[in-house]
Amino acid sequence: MAKVNTKVIYDWEEDILSLSKGRKVKASIDIGDFIVDIDANGFVAGIEILNASENLNLSENQLKELEEASMVVTYKPNYVYIYMVMQFKGKEKALTIPLTLDLGHGSLKTESINFITT
Repeated sequence: MAKVNTKVIYDWEEDILSLSKGRKVKASIDIGDFIVDIDANGFVAGIEILNASENLNLSENQLKELEEASMVVTYKPNYVYIYMVMQFKGKEKALTIPLTLDLGHGSLKTESINFITT
């Protein structure tokens, strides 16, 4: 399997959490406080969560201690389902982000990505 250049960054001054697969972004779709980056093949290349502490129900201090995250993206014909697991110093939190977003996938596809802090 090819190595993927992934990273997770939390900007505590702006309260923005960014997860990136290191792929070239063709388009970004704003859905409220969520910005989903899409690559040239119509797959999620990353996600930025504005007001992350509020939207994820985590404190800024917790987000500062984020060590790694994983994201499973399920593509269905009419929507994308993002499931994230975040690992903090000895603790884990699972989050789901159902997005009504049609990326043109005619059948079910699932992609799993692991991120590390930089």
